[in-house]
Amino acid sequence: MTRLLAWHDEWSLNIESLDAEHRGLIELLADICHRFGPEASPRRSGDASALIDALTDLGEAAREHFKREEDMMHAVGYEDMAEHRTEHALLMAEYTDQLRHWRAEGIDVFDEEAQNNARDWILDHILGADRDFAKAFHEIEGHLPAPGHPHDVAEQSRLNAARRYP
Repeated sequence: MTRLLAWHDEWSLNIESLDAEHRGLIELLADICHRFGPEASPRRSGDASALIDALTDLGEAAREHFKREEDMMHAVGYEDMAEHRTEHALLMAEYTDQLRHWRAEGIDVFDEEAQNNARDWILDHILGADRDFAKAFHEIEGHLPAPGHPHDVAEQSRLNAARRYP
């Protein structure tokens, strides 16, 4: 079974909304691994249609997360947003291609290789480009004007909007 079955605190970006969504993606993957992995009961694994549906749902959850993440980047004025957005597009193209491959081969068991590929697909982005964004986000937080400064209200409002992104 895959090594990624639970969220690890060291993966945290210390941005509550992003960490919650990342945990949700990890939980979706863990659920797929448990329900359709080689160790799953024969009743649960072996259903190609249900597995593809679950993998499609994971991809859609990632797509929605990427959109919200980009909205947050825009709200704080992240300077590397275009590059990050391009990475999101490439990740989704890669996942869509993999999903087509799984569908064509009639995958009905989410084996260790497939689990590892999906784990790496999610985790490499979180621990790479998302960490870069988190660093910039926390720098923005650290450079806010002092309370009462004329620019404080606008800057704080922008940062609060980014924290609350749905």
